[in-house]
Amino acid sequence: MKRFYFIVLCLLVFCGCGQGKRVGGTVKYDDGAPVTNGMVTFIKMPHQWIGTINKDGSYEMYELKPGDGVPPGTYQVTVSASSDVGPNTTPVYLVDPKFNNPETSGLTCNVKENTIFDITVTRPKE
Repeated sequence: MKRFYFIVLCLLVFCGCGQGKRVGGTVKYDDGAPVTNGMVTFIKMPHQWIGTINKDGSYEMYELKPGDGVPPGTYQVTVSASSDVGPNTTPVYLVDPKFNNPETSGLTCNVKENTIFDITVTRPKE
């Protein structure tokens, strides 16, 4: 019986059960220019996974550390990006604020094996 439990434990460890799937892509404006900083958030309550947007517009999702991945399923997605601000200034949004809210972003992603999810956003209205 001990051997059975040992085999089951080994299978769970080596098969990567429970591991998230790799998810990444690019974030670009509707004119094709990359968004050069900010965050992408995948939301499936009560959990959130985040990805930092790199200078080339690319991102990769993680939960606790880069490379953790995202479990399979459908997620609401938000994008937030603002300029660097000082302690007494108002942030300048780099994407339309509607993308900061999962209810108004209009973005959803169905995560499967190694999902590439490219996102197109608009600039804030002036």
